[in-house]
Amino acid sequence: MVNINLKTLITCSSTNDLAFQGAQDGLEEGVSFLSYSQTKGRGRNDNKWTSLKGNLFLSTIIRPKNEKKNWQQLSLIVAFSVIEVLLKFGINQNLIELKWPNDILVDNKKIAGILLESSHDFIIAGIGLNVKNTPVNEEKWKTTKVNDYTNLNLSLKEIAYKILDRFFFNYQIWNEKKFIFFKEKINNFLKYRTKDITINLNSNNNTLSGILLGLGDKGTMMIDSASGVLEYNSIDSYHLTNEGMS
Repeated sequence: MVNINLKTLITCSSTNDLAFQGAQDGLEEGVSFLSYSQTKGRGRNDNKWTSLKGNLFLSTIIRPKNEKKNWQQLSLIVAFSVIEVLLKFGINQNLIELKWPNDILVDNKKIAGILLESSHDFIIAGIGLNVKNTPVNEEKWKTTKVNDYTNLNLSLKEIAYKILDRFFFNYQIWNEKKFIFFKEKINNFLKYRTKDITINLNSNNNTLSGILLGLGDKGTMMIDSASGVLEYNSIDSYHLTNEGMS
């Protein structure tokens, strides 16, 4: 198992920035950073992540032995690990959904997000989880927090350790058994599965519609379109057909 070394800070610009710099300086896999506030938190596609005190801002260094083309699967492995922890906290599994590839929703409201940033020999997994406070200025989703669903008597440090322990447990399985081991487990939480969706392929607003079949064996998004079954490693965004973009 990976040795987890959690470093805590009162504040920082971004835990991902600290972890990235640390990895460049040679810090080992499992070194992690927990900050009680961030001044420049961010999410996927450089979206701002509102960093309210009382919430969890956590990043960890990963040095995968797996082929680099598979590293993006770790976004789903991290997200699934967070979902497993939320289930242990007592949140109803019927309320939890994963919005591919990196957002976790509870009761159709965003509770957590995952941000992966990589270099040639490491990847940083950043996790933002709303625990005690709910951002009010999110445009794409309503937001929620852990304390809306359970009376959690744990410190942020204890929550961080639970997430890291679960992730590195799953990470070891991913290294040995590959993503396919997790495919259906994650599909069970996949938002819009079997629904008619429209995906925005890139910033030029090129779109395609079809049925979201679920995850492929490599963690890709599988779409049954008019052109047949298509597989995507990356898209800009997607939404239910005839609804707004998210």
